Amino acid sequence: MAVTKAKKVETLETYKELLSRSKALIITQYSGMNMLELDKVRRAMREAQAEFHVTKNTVALRALKAEGYDVPEQWMTGSTAVAFCFKDAAAVAKSLGDLTKDITKLSMIGGIVDGTAVNGEGMKAIASLPPLNTLRAQIIGVISAPATGIAGVLNSAVGSVMFALQAKIDKEQPEPEAA
Repeated sequence: MAVTKAKKVETLETYKELLSRSKALIITQYSGMNMLELDKVRRAMREAQAEFHVTKNTVALRALKAEGYDVPEQWMTGSTAVAFCFKDAAAVAKSLGDLTKDITKLSMIGGIVDGTAVNGEGMKAIASLPPLNTLRAQIIGVISAPATGIAGVLNSAVGSVMFALQAKIDKEQPEPEAA
């Protein structure tokens, strides 16, 4: 069934709107997946604050180019779907990476992160990153570790001085007389 020009224009505008809201996108191949598997992927994407759309390749390429993204055309061949990431790209990539283990017909082809095209291997590397909140906690831990160490040294130094002063006071005080 042929798609009308009006429908293509509407689809193009939808893709442009999704691209403008997205922090990243991940291009996948899903050939041979059934509706239950597609629904499982869409559900996982919603949980990761993303949307998973089966795309019309030529229209999607046109939308990408219109928004200033340059992706290899071979990424947009066959049964293509795109995950539009609205928050944490690493969490979405991790979720898709986990799904590719369960659903062998799903594979990550590439994507765009921070305006740069990243191939499938790069997307797998991004998927292996910890979530954004974990990375923040690790950075805070690294930054605060020297301060914690300094506080511990200062605390022990003050404690040593206080212990020495108490020992001197105890030594200089006369002992109470026995009754």
